[in-house]
Amino acid sequence: MKISTLFLCITALLLSGCSSTMDMRKISVEPKISTENIRKSSLRAGLILNDQFTSYKYNFETGKQLFLLAKVRGEIDIGKNLSNALYGIVSSKFKSVSMGSNINEIDDVDIYFVPHIKSFEFSPPYTGMGSYTAAIELETEIFNGDGKLQHRINIKQDGSRSMFNQFALKTNYDMACGAVNEAINNTLEEFSVKLNEYY
Repeated sequence: MKISTLFLCITALLLSGCSSTMDMRKISVEPKISTENIRKSSLRAGLILNDQFTSYKYNFETGKQLFLLAKVRGEIDIGKNLSNALYGIVSSKFKSVSMGSNINEIDDVDIYFVPHIKSFEFSPPYTGMGSYTAAIELETEIFNGDGKLQHRINIKQDGSRSMFNQFALKTNYDMACGAVNEAINNTLEEFSVKLNEYY
């Protein structure tokens, strides 16, 4: 039984890189956020999500990866679901939330948030001892109702999945998604903590 399990694991490792190009176009961003510990504020908030943020996508193509025996390419659609997650956090924190693509689309708010994705990186493992890694830097400017900057929150977080996860029969796709979503979930968690510190 142990020998057949070991054989399956080795086969999975070898088959994971049997093509010359591994296409990871379907890497999905599925943030999981908890709003249980968020204290409610009586302020009215606005959330500015412009097209650059909501349509943010990360395209990548690597050289040939030694462990995967292939080039790796793909597109990660980050902005849409990250926007939804930020709206979920802000709406759970404040009395009311207005959303728009610019400040002219909202009115009658006490504060408003303008998030920017400053950077995002994703990398598959180059060698068998490497990991899938992802890193994001999210900056959010917070203004009061008349446009004066109150706070600037800068969050840098990362995520990773070791190739040892394949011994638990995790696929390359599972590990790539895991690394990306870990980085984003860590970012959202820190953002939520900062809101509780400020409001």
